[in-house]
Amino acid sequence: MISWSGPAREQLHAALGSIWAHRMRSVLTTLGIIIGVASVITVVNLTKSLEARIMADVNKEGSLTFFLSPGMSQQAWRQGKKIRRQPLNDETIRDLKEMVPELRLASPDTYIWGRNMAKAGDVTRRIYMHAIGEEGLDLANLELAEGRAFTATDRSTRAPVVILGSKIASELGLEHGIDRTFTINGQTAEIVGILKKQGDIPMVPQDDEAIWGTDNEVFIPFGSFKEFMQPWMLDNISYRLQMDPKMSLAEAEELLRSSLRRSRGLRGDDPDNFDLTTNKKQVEMVEKLTGSLMLAAGGMVSISLLVGGIGVMNIMLVSVTERTREIGIRKALGARRRNILMQFLIEAMVLCLVGGVIGLALGLSLGSLLSQMLLKHLGSVPTWAIGAAFLVPAIVGLTFGLYPAAKASKLDPIEALRYE
Repeated sequence: MISWSGPAREQLHAALGSIWAHRMRSVLTTLGIIIGVASVITVVNLTKSLEARIMADVNKEGSLTFFLSPGMSQQAWRQGKKIRRQPLNDETIRDLKEMVPELRLASPDTYIWGRNMAKAGDVTRRIYMHAIGEEGLDLANLELAEGRAFTATDRSTRAPVVILGSKIASELGLEHGIDRTFTINGQTAEIVGILKKQGDIPMVPQDDEAIWGTDNEVFIPFGSFKEFMQPWMLDNISYRLQMDPKMSLAEAEELLRSSLRRSRGLRGDDPDNFDLTTNKKQVEMVEKLTGSLMLAAGGMVSISLLVGGIGVMNIMLVSVTERTREIGIRKALGARRRNILMQFLIEAMVLCLVGGVIGLALGLSLGSLLSQMLLKHLGSVPTWAIGAAFLVPAIVGLTFGLYPAAKASKLDPIEALRYE
């Protein structure tokens, strides 16, 4: 173990002095290490921010919120089985509520795809239409800035009423447009509610053509404006469900799945002819994605560190050559081989650590900037990543500095003093 007093402290000061004396060369030498550390810290920062944003959205909606769709289950897909599609409808949900008293809320939740255009006065905008039931806003945890939610009457009478997201309301000049009308694809629609601003969704640009996100959506009662729906849309209606929060996620999912299988006449090994997913599964998908990103970043960082390590070894060999007489003088004055070895090892490690510190600062700054710009959310960089930003460069310095240090320690003092 190195004692940071006496010779070791002097060697550290000498290493810092040498790096400062050749600071431009030192920065260029450690460029690979700087880029490697900055890259991995930036990626970690972004992935943790993305996880934090998704978790915030999941916790907002509730962990026992499920999404039920008529699509082929993952089990059937993996087995390559052909199954008969059974669309979902209100009768499916009524049967499910009778079988599952713990089912608190249920609402159709589907999008009306196509180039739907809204016109208010002289302003025309493309809109993103979202059909929901009377419990839809509560299930999605969306709050109204003004107006009211949809009612059962709106749905049963197919009333031409809408609730606007905050951004589309502003773009149409209808920020305070309760009871006002505008047209959707030429048909009159009455505004009954306007949502509070929700914020952009992660990593999706927001402009006139990028209409993703709740703030850009026009909500309609499920069943209204049915003429805008293609036949294939009617066969692909999804529902959002919320179970009693006293249940565990596993219990709630098992109860829903078994009840749906009974109501749809599925037996034994028959694959599900529906797809039931949860918010937690979305989080798991994000975690897998971020894990893959970090693995890819690790590969790129390894290459950068290898290049940086070779650069450090090269410059240390140059330094040994430049300081041959200095090494000879030190040996003539009584310095031992281990003193020379330690001097150059410390210099190589300090050089790499300086690169790591610069890379850490750049990575934290760039990662925070990109997180705020793309995600509107800032996650915390884990302690292990910060520790790795110091430990890995130190190991690189030790590994690639060993050969130059050993070469310096083996120099013959007489030959070294003769070196010009």
